[in-house]
Amino acid sequence: MKGGQAISQPAIGRAKVGDPEFSALGMLDTLLAGDDVVDVAKAGSALGESSHSAILSDKLLQDIADYRGALRTWFGAVRNEGHLVLIVPHAFLAARQLALPVRDRPTQRRLYTPASLLVEVEEALPPNSYRIRLLSDDDQDYDYSRAKDSSPSGHSNVVLVLQKIEPPAWTLEESATSAAKRGPDYAFAPSRTRVERAEPRNRQRILILKLDHLGDFVMGLPVLHRARALFRDAHLTLVVGSWNLDMAQGLDLADEIICFDAFPRNSAEEEPDVAGKRALFDRLLPDHYDLAIDLRTDTDTRTLLARVNASLKAGIGKKTDFPFLDMSLALELDRVEREAAREFRLDHHAFSSQDAVRRLDHRALYPADDLDRGRAIIWGPYWRLRAGHYLFEPFLEMESSPEGLLMLDVAIDFDRKVRRVILPGDPSRLEFDVPRDDSVFEFRIWAVDEVPPLPFSFYGGRLIRQGMPGLLHQSDYLELLLDFIARRLDRIGLLTEAAQS
Repeated sequence: MKGGQAISQPAIGRAKVGDPEFSALGMLDTLLAGDDVVDVAKAGSALGESSHSAILSDKLLQDIADYRGALRTWFGAVRNEGHLVLIVPHAFLAARQLALPVRDRPTQRRLYTPASLLVEVEEALPPNSYRIRLLSDDDQDYDYSRAKDSSPSGHSNVVLVLQKIEPPAWTLEESATSAAKRGPDYAFAPSRTRVERAEPRNRQRILILKLDHLGDFVMGLPVLHRARALFRDAHLTLVVGSWNLDMAQGLDLADEIICFDAFPRNSAEEEPDVAGKRALFDRLLPDHYDLAIDLRTDTDTRTLLARVNASLKAGIGKKTDFPFLDMSLALELDRVEREAAREFRLDHHAFSSQDAVRRLDHRALYPADDLDRGRAIIWGPYWRLRAGHYLFEPFLEMESSPEGLLMLDVAIDFDRKVRRVILPGDPSRLEFDVPRDDSVFEFRIWAVDEVPPLPFSFYGGRLIRQGMPGLLHQSDYLELLLDFIARRLDRIGLLTEAAQS
């Protein structure tokens, strides 16, 4: 193979016909001797028409939805007597399974054997426009002794080489009887896509986004089971984070599972960037769906739902905020925000202290008696709070002593609300009410009169605003959303009879 846009020789293989290790790639080298081999992955759309002596598609076809269009484009870029080389993962060697999805390649759309690859070629290309020069299993150096749960070792592909020829002057004929039986003329490309499992042609395609972390995913399992029952005759595609992939596959609820991490696995270590992953999301989901549902109560993934190519879209949120939603369960998010439980962690640096308190990076340490007993030892942070019922739990370590005591209190708007005198080991959680919005919160640690104060370490604390009763759990909201979708689809006649029963 010559230079120019040709890919490097090792990408095709080194073995030659006649070598002791006779291989598919050795035969391929012989067939393409003297050809400039253009890799379509590198050339992109700049292939031209009938301009190349050899075109290589190396493990691309299995990920492309419109395989017929891809084959025609690549074949059209080959000049007469030139070659189109197709390399795809072998279903029995690479995937080692009979049905999708492929665990390590969630974007793969089809599984291939030599026979199924030929079927697609015959669908896409006119008869007698090509000849098959090579069809072979490429298992060079494949280790058949490795366990199934380990990654394949060695080559595990199907190799097909087509040579483009000048079509003959004559055409194929068929009897009038066979033409009548066949039905409409599809010009060698029937309007279908080969799949590994048989499906009715009128089967609906439903997409469900469940892009939660593990805990929220587990709480949403009942809703996923209900969705499967509701759309029992549909082709259901489920999109989950990589940390939920094994669980999702074990549920056996979806016909297809796509892995997409909208968020980092640990949001405390990395900032989420949902918007920055839109391009990857678009590449994973190029197909059209009859219905797309976002089963996440938080609205941060609605921007992904907006990009799905679907006839109907459903999710939680107001229509004014998400105008693309055809079915929206509108929640008063402001009300939920005001009533939901909240937790805040306060570092010890947020509080003031007497000079006798020594500051370290992670704690405030009081070891001495040199303090002013007329004022607090620790105080602050003067936060403004909303009205509600609160708990404050100071993080304290106290040395054991039969005599020492400490007094803790909480003041709201500088008026003491609750006070507690504690011994070492006593629970120190303080419960109090904030009567109105914008009230000033202060926590304080005091020495008790006439009693020596205990040496202590203060690490800050946890402030908890308790939720108001009557709010639903997020799984309840998802159940309501699914019920709403079912009613709406039933009204417009899009549910199957099996789903309605």
